[in-house]
Amino acid sequence: MNWPQDVLLHDHGDGSSTILPILPKLFELSGKNMPFTPSQTPEIFAKQVRDWFHNPQIDIVARFSLTTGVLQNSGALSLFTEQYVNYRAEQGFKYAEMTIAPQYHNGSGLGIKGVVEALINGIKRGEKRHPEFEANVIFSIGREVSSKEAVKLVNLAGECDRDYVVGIGLVCDEASHSPEKHRAMFSRAKELGFHTTCHAGEWVNNNPNLERDLPILIKNIRTAVFDLKVDRIGHAIGLAYDPELVRIVADRGIGIEGCPGSNYASGLIPNTSCLKIRELLKAGVVYSLHPDDDLFLPDLQNTFQLCDKEYQFTEKEKQKLMRNAWSAKFGNRKYFS
Repeated sequence: MNWPQDVLLHDHGDGSSTILPILPKLFELSGKNMPFTPSQTPEIFAKQVRDWFHNPQIDIVARFSLTTGVLQNSGALSLFTEQYVNYRAEQGFKYAEMTIAPQYHNGSGLGIKGVVEALINGIKRGEKRHPEFEANVIFSIGREVSSKEAVKLVNLAGECDRDYVVGIGLVCDEASHSPEKHRAMFSRAKELGFHTTCHAGEWVNNNPNLERDLPILIKNIRTAVFDLKVDRIGHAIGLAYDPELVRIVADRGIGIEGCPGSNYASGLIPNTSCLKIRELLKAGVVYSLHPDDDLFLPDLQNTFQLCDKEYQFTEKEKQKLMRNAWSAKFGNRKYFS
């Protein structure tokens, strides 16, 4: 079936398929040379990009420089988010929160607030064309920065347009930088009135093995819940294996931004059954499905199909997954019936 979910909560901007049609233009605007000759056909070009991101000979920072490297000035950033809105709205989505870390887009000296202003300007232009669609920013911090620097970044986020910057997130290398490093950042975000989300229980070993890694995955999820006091958690692989934690996550209404397609394609899980999505839904966990980085990983439709093949979701479960996505959103600039 076609999966009719129309809200996205875990959608990395610089890893989203929305950038693909304008990527050659962004390279042109940046004055940089693309590291491969782009194909003239969209299908082959898309495969070239996927192959680039999946190339084990290139480290992850260099891989993402394909997109982050050309999103370094206000014109490129605004063009990108305008395209993001147009693309997601034309796909049929009504609401999306784009995860993006401004620290990776400040190469031309715009300043963090300048980066965010450019992103918002593009969103506004896109929404003029698609007034029925709402896009917002999850101002994310790459966890490799110091705890002190992360707090500074949150303070800058607080000075941005809060109608569009609707949450603070923690992203990137969980294996080297566990969540407890950034307690102060999340405390400050709460003081400023931000909703918060944290990638936790995703990737804790460069040679992942679910059975071996499960204790650390669960530890990081517990840290996000008890120490960081987040409103949502991205991924949360392993949550279902801690019954007490499942109960607390359900009782507190903490949203889980599930990305099973990404987890499976990245080799973090052997199958989607091990996530025990059905059990989480039965326990009342606000679990929903999301694409993560659909520029090179499964999109939302493929993610649903992968899960439904194993779970054969009932109609009630499908409705719950979609309602959960809506109920966990942070933004509220527009009214949706």
